[in-house]
Amino acid sequence: MSIRVTLAQRLIGLGKLVQSLALMVMKPDDLVEYSRQTYARSHNVASWASDMNVRPGLRPEELALVEQLPKRGTLRVLLLGVGGGREAIPLAQMGFDVTGVDFIPAMIEAAKANADHAGVCIEGIVQEISRLDVPAESFDVVWLSAAMYSCMPTRARRVAFLRRVRHALKPGGHFLCQFHWGAPDKFSRKAEWVRRAFALLTLGNRTYEPGDTLWHNIEFIHGFQSEEELRAEFVAGGFRIVYLHISDPMPRGEAALVKDEQ
Repeated sequence: MSIRVTLAQRLIGLGKLVQSLALMVMKPDDLVEYSRQTYARSHNVASWASDMNVRPGLRPEELALVEQLPKRGTLRVLLLGVGGGREAIPLAQMGFDVTGVDFIPAMIEAAKANADHAGVCIEGIVQEISRLDVPAESFDVVWLSAAMYSCMPTRARRVAFLRRVRHALKPGGHFLCQFHWGAPDKFSRKAEWVRRAFALLTLGNRTYEPGDTLWHNIEFIHGFQSEEELRAEFVAGGFRIVYLHISDPMPRGEAALVKDEQ
């Protein structure tokens, strides 16, 4: 092999390593803020609220989650990460009483406007979802949009979030979510040492976990490495798992969890 080709390959690999250090310099709250700033940009709000993104409605795997719900009356749904209303609108059309949560005020306004245009009404709350704060036992269903369960850095933060969700649910209530599955680009053992050393030197992401990445440099994502890892988190959050679907090689999976009645 040409020495210049080899050099080029080494430089590309070094570039990936250097770029990955952005993940290591940020603490968990910084990673959340990084994602918030990305989605708060006006062109991103416009994109998520566009007819092209909202009109398709629920995907087949999301409809499979709806099937896990009991068929009884009008259920109050807290939809976390409402975006432009892609999930909220069809759920409201199905007869659910929907309240959407997002950390971007403009997203809430766009979702409510899109819902009004579709002939349904949804409520909106501006909050950062991993710090969810709503009255106890006030919802029948909490729905975490897209694969946003993986957008919360650290196992401790995710488990604390699950307990907040459990607090918000009525006894027998359901938590429906999707998650990212599989590892991002792997680095050599030496490169991983460099990443962790950089986190220590910068007092940055010392809580880094295998599977963490800045997805396309847009937002933080934790790719789960095993079913056991997922199940352990859900149980630690106080839930019983009634549905867990992982579809390799797809990068996402779905789960339905229940807060058992006391």
